[in-house]
Amino acid sequence: MIWIETMESVESWLRERKWPMLSAVVLACAVIVAYRWWTQPPAVEFDNLRYVQLLWTAVSAKNDGWLDKVAAAVESRHQSGEMSASELAHFQAIVSMAKAGQWEAASRDCYEFAEAQHYRRRSRDASASHEHSS
Repeated sequence: MIWIETMESVESWLRERKWPMLSAVVLACAVIVAYRWWTQPPAVEFDNLRYVQLLWTAVSAKNDGWLDKVAAAVESRHQSGEMSASELAHFQAIVSMAKAGQWEAASRDCYEFAEAQHYRRRSRDASASHEHSS
């Protein structure tokens, strides 16, 4: 008898709070999706993808000279309009981290930067500049 009364009170409680609970779940999901979207590294244009690899190589080798060359190259590409401000900012953040001696954190960010490029939409398709002759 107590079991039935308990179940009825639980069902009643759920019925009364169904919409607020559902709203809370939807809001929590929206916050998680928004957080993941805003914290994801930017999509790098096809012609700039090699600089992600060059940066990762410089960071992995802990080579300041290579790091300076990558930093200069991405700055030059940005100045010539070939790289967006968000791409440049992400490259610069990783370079700054490495310059501060945080090599492991910079390497982890390079990995995440490279991984974030998979299946990303870009303004120009990767195959647009490739011509194959038979």
